[in-house]
Amino acid sequence: MINAIPILLYHSVPREASDTVAPLSVAYEQFASHLDAIVESRRVPVTVGEVAAGLRGERPLPDRAVAITFDDGYEDTLDAIELLCERGLCASVYVTTGQVGATPMIGRDQLRRLAEWPDTVELGAHSVTHPHLDELSQSEMESEVSDSKRQLEQLLGRPVETFAYPYGAYDRRVREAVVAAGFQSAAAVKNALSHREDDPWAIARWTVRSATGVQQIATVLDGTGATCAWRHERLRTRGYRAVRRLRRTLGRGVGSWR
Repeated sequence: MINAIPILLYHSVPREASDTVAPLSVAYEQFASHLDAIVESRRVPVTVGEVAAGLRGERPLPDRAVAITFDDGYEDTLDAIELLCERGLCASVYVTTGQVGATPMIGRDQLRRLAEWPDTVELGAHSVTHPHLDELSQSEMESEVSDSKRQLEQLLGRPVETFAYPYGAYDRRVREAVVAAGFQSAAAVKNALSHREDDPWAIARWTVRSATGVQQIATVLDGTGATCAWRHERLRTRGYRAVRRLRRTLGRGVGSWR
């Protein structure tokens, strides 16, 4: 599928097997085998920002593009990036700024080290406290978006132009806030393949889990292991959001959400 753009979503990549019990943690050796599969696929590595620029027609996209992303920013992300660099790949790393320095999250010095590899690592914001942004009031949501950009830019001393929605949760007003904050791209989840008609501010990604084997990665890379992302929000997504908002309202007191 020449138009399919696999964008893989990783979280923690721990070296110790005892730390891989979390469903979204991928063991270090397992991650290495995934990277080997990416290299063998002969897909061309790009960042999320480069995908977005291609979707907007600002630059050509390779026919066989692939992107690797990391959410949250863990202390083991640096080791994963070093593995990736050894294979000539690149990645987009999204950092929850309010968690920087907390165990087991990435520290300031590690982030600054990643910032020294601008040709390999694209650093992006992932909110301040990692909430479901589409459940928040307008002011709360806008602060999560804009403050995460400002905080990360202050730490790195360079512009931050890409954002990832925590839990992949966003709606029209969240997307608009991300654009208004000055981000040039944003990553959603969708657990589907991106494509050339995808939204630059809601780019589809496919979540890699602890149980994801190298053969499954290979099928995703050849475009047969996942469906292409839908262009418009699905009804079940709206329904799930409505339930989450209701629960949040009941938890905080009726009338607290606007």
